[in-house]
Parts: sequence; C-alpha cells; structure tokens
Amino acid sequence: MPIFQDNRKLLTRLGWLRVLFTVTFLLFFAKLWSLSVLHHEHYKQLAERNRIRTFPQIAPRGLIYDREGRVLVDNVFGFNLLLFRDEAEQLEPAVQFLTEGLRLDEKVLKSRLEIAGSYDRYQPVVVKEDLSMEEITYFLAHQSEHPELGIVKQPRRLYRYGKLAAHVMGYVGEISAEQLQQPEFGGHRPADLVGKYGVERGHNRILTGRDGVRRVLVDSRGKNLRDVERVAPITGEGIRVTIDLDLQMIAESELGDDPGAVVAFDARSGEILVMASRPTFDPNQFAKRLSREEWNQMLDNLDSPLQNRVLQNSFSPGSVFKVIMALAGLERGVIDADSSVYCNGGVRLYGRRFSCWKAGGHGRVSLREAIRQSCNVYFYSLGQKLGIQEIAEVSRRVGLGAKTGINLLGEVAGLVPSEQWKQQVKGEPWYAGETISVAIGQGPLLVTPLQLARAIGIIGTGRAPSLHLVEGESERLGNVSPSIPPVDFAPENLKQIKEAMWSVVNDWGTGRAALVANFDVCGKTGTAQTISRLVRGQLSEDNAAKFEPNAWFVGFAPRDEPEIVVAVIVQRGGSGGGSAARIAREIFKLYHRKYKTNPPASAEVASQVELEERS
Repeated sequence: MPIFQDNRKLLTRLGWLRVLFTVTFLLFFAKLWSLSVLHHEHYKQLAERNRIRTFPQIAPRGLIYDREGRVLVDNVFGFNLLLFRDEAEQLEPAVQFLTEGLRLDEKVLKSRLEIAGSYDRYQPVVVKEDLSMEEITYFLAHQSEHPELGIVKQPRRLYRYGKLAAHVMGYVGEISAEQLQQPEFGGHRPADLVGKYGVERGHNRILTGRDGVRRVLVDSRGKNLRDVERVAPITGEGIRVTIDLDLQMIAESELGDDPGAVVAFDARSGEILVMASRPTFDPNQFAKRLSREEWNQMLDNLDSPLQNRVLQNSFSPGSVFKVIMALAGLERGVIDADSSVYCNGGVRLYGRRFSCWKAGGHGRVSLREAIRQSCNVYFYSLGQKLGIQEIAEVSRRVGLGAKTGINLLGEVAGLVPSEQWKQQVKGEPWYAGETISVAIGQGPLLVTPLQLARAIGIIGTGRAPSLHLVEGESERLGNVSPSIPPVDFAPENLKQIKEAMWSVVNDWGTGRAALVANFDVCGKTGTAQTISRLVRGQLSEDNAAKFEPNAWFVGFAPRDEPEIVVAVIVQRGGSGGGSAARIAREIFKLYHRKYKTNPPASAEVASQVELEERS
C-alpha cells in the first residue's frame, strides 16, 4: 500500500511538470509567432536600423608656405551636416527640417540633392558646411527625429592673408563632371574638393591627401553606439612657393585698388617673387561655398577680379617695347650706339605724320638718349629700317608671342604681328605704315606682364631661366617651360641697352621715380594708349577718364649682375614714369634692404617698417 501511494504521488507530479513544460512551450511559441509573423516588418526595420554607418574622414590638404616657410594656406576644422540618402525613405521631412529649422536655402539644397542623384546611393551628401554652435545644438536636440542626418568633422581651407596673392594661391571647390573625366584627377570621386585655380589647381595631385573612413554602429535613432572600424586620413604633402610674402605685401599695397598687375622674379633662378593682380578676390569665400549672389557679383564686375592679369590678360606694351626694338636694330646692324636721329616733335612717313610724345621734340638723339627720353621719332625711323619681319623675329627670340609655360591655368600667348599673321587672320597684306605703330609698342602687338618681364630679364642677364612658382616643381611634376631659341645676342649689344636703361632711371630719364640709392636700377617706362588720341579728345571728361593710357615700368637691378626683374602695369594709370615706376621703386627698395643689407630679425617687420616710413 505505501508503495502504491508513492507511485500515485510521483505520477501526479510528473503530470504537473508536463503541464508546466507545455505552457512554457506555448508561451515561447506565441512569442516567436509574434516576433516572426505578427510583427515581422516592425522588428525587421528596427534590426536594419541598428547597423553600420560610414562616415568619410576627409584628408586635410597639404599646407602652402612662402619661400621663408611662413604658412600662407592652412586648414581649419569645422562641422558639416551630412544626409545619408540610403536611410531616408522620404526626403521631404529632411528638406523641411533643413529649410525651416536650419534655414537652408531651399533652391540650393534641392540643387545639391539633384546633383547627388548621380552619386552612389551610399555616399553621404554634404548639405551644410561649417555649422555654427547654435546650428549644432539645434540639430542635436532633434537628432532622434532625423536619423538620416549626421554631423562629421571635416577640414576647410583657410587662406591666412585673405586676398593677398589670391591669384597665385587659387581656391578649391567641388570637383566637376568634366574634371572627373580628366586624367589629372584620377582617383577622385564625386563631391570631392579639388583645386580649381592657381597653385591649388596646378599642384592638386601633390596637395591632395588620402581620405580615411570611420565605420560606426548606430541605433534606429541614428545615435552612435560604438566604433567598428577607423582608418585615419593621410594629410596631403605641403609645398613651398617661391613668393616672398614681404615683397608681395608691398606690391599689393602700392597697387591699391587700381586695376593692374605686378610681377617680379629672381633673374638667376626664374623663381617668381611677386605676382599681384588687381582687382582681386578672397579665396576664403570659395572655401565656404560661394553663394550664387557672390558668384554673379564677381562675374558682373567689368574689371574681372578672377582674372590673373599677370598672365591671363595681354596689353600693348607701349614704349617699353623700344628696348626690344633697340636690340633688334643692333642685332641686325641697321644702327649702332652712335646712330642718331633729329626729333622736332614728329616725322612724316608713308604720307602720314607720326608725332612724338614731346611736342617740341628732343633734338638730335643717339640710341642711349632715345631710350632715356623715350623718343618716338627715333623708333619710328628704326621701325622703317627694320620692317615687321625683323621686328617679329627678334621679339620671338626674347619670348614674346609664346606662353612662358608657368604652371598656372589660363596663360595666354599674346601676339607678335607679322605679314603671315595678318594674311592668315584678316586675309589682307601688311602695310608698311602699320610697322611704325608697332615700333613704339602699339598696334596689334600684345604682351602679358609675365612675358615682358621675362624678355627684359633676358636682356639684363643674357639668359632665359624657366619661370616657376613652386620650389622643386620641375622635379616633382616633370614640367619644363617651353624652350625658346638659345639666347645668343651679342654681349656688346646687350651692354649698350643695359647702360641706356640705367640712364632712364639714374640720369634724369623718364624712369627717375624708380631710383633706389646704391642699387643701380635699370628700367624702361611705357605709356600705352587704349584708344587713339583723336577719339579720346572727342569724349567728355568723365568718359575720357575711362580710357586713360596704361602705365608701364619694367626693369632689373643691379645693372651688372641682375638679381631681380620687375614689371608693373597700372591700367588707366597715365604716365609710366609716374604710377608704375613708383610701385617698382618700392619693390626694389625693399628687396635691397632685405637681401643686400642686414635685414631686421623678422622679414615681416621689414615690410611693416617700410609701410610706416611712407605713411
């Protein structure tokens, strides 16, 4: 009996265990049914949103330094707002939040999204750069409502001196569809920032770093849970330009707001020391993405601030060209140092009277005096003797009519007219009377300030160095300036012209304003008409002022072994012996103080002292 009762108790307990297991199983099964069937879509979406999000780690571009190692172009870090399109089922809520909450321009935003339509769907889109703290705070307060948005820290270009040397430094911008097809931008992806202009463009490959990546596990609200992978970006290689910051400052300060250009280079090495163009722009505007209004304002400016007048604009050289005329006359043997002409204020050639700038004339002048006083009549006569073909041939030997090959975008070749050129372009023969205008640097003859500076440098040194803006550029890029015929001018001819150019500045010639004590500056002034005197005389005073002649000065120093070559053009500047020569003088003066005497402890101090002395 006891045994039977024990068995019954055991069976009862086993029964209850079976019931417990059955109920437990049914509960688990019901939960599984709920998760996998009833709420499948809900939990599927939650699971998908707990996934990996990829944040690009943009590599900072390499820094740009001046020749003394001072930073000209730097990087600063800011916060950009990204849109992850693969996580946005509908873009309208995000667009509404961005335009209403963060006050983004709706047209600009939709334009960016439209462009991004051609990108890979998993590539995030930058919808707002350089967020303010107020914008960051506002976004973080609403982040849970917009998991398709995220903030990333990214570098932005900083041009430390703003507009200073803007045409040299250039600017960066989003890569275009056309650039993506070009070999020089191989490896770049849509939306990358690349060099668009200046050194930033010419040396983009060197300055560009290697991007990294950060992969983060995020929850359904877009909140970062933990890092899954991090690959650090590699900063681009820095470069050192040959620009001298102090000389650049003085050049741009002297040029002021007048349209024009200044270029200076080391006569021995071809290193560009100064390259200034006015009007100018602030490349920092492009670093933050230029607004449409700002872009249109630049494009509508009649003085074209985006153009580098040193090499992208060509001008009549005016009387500066008389130096090259003199070289052609000596080389061809049609004149010598003693050849003279009598100037009574004009001369009649080919049935027309050509006037000298000095109404009363210069009297009898030799070559030296003709250059010193810039006598037109002497060079009218020389032009008649030479003819256009001989003038063109020597002009090309000093590099006119051809690009210098400097590694900057948009250089123009200028124009050296000839009989063949006119026949080919205009279908007309060349008339002898046209040569007379070319002989004093007018007519269809066109040069860039950079070309003219190189030509004068060749005369001063007897050498033709390759002009460049970046130290070690040829070795890095394999670039060599296009070769011009060997400089084989007779040393005696070059010496005579150098002595005449020395007298222009040091012997009460037209370039007296460029005089620097103990530096033997040699130079030549030029006043180039933009319209004829006859037409200008018929205009009102206000309109005539718009067509003032362009003022030129080109020169080098010291005379016997030139170290620096300078070219200055001031558009509508009037007389070259005035505005242009004065600007050149300040560059020569600072160069002399800085490199020929004991400079202050800081070269920047030298620039400041110079400015204070003149004020």
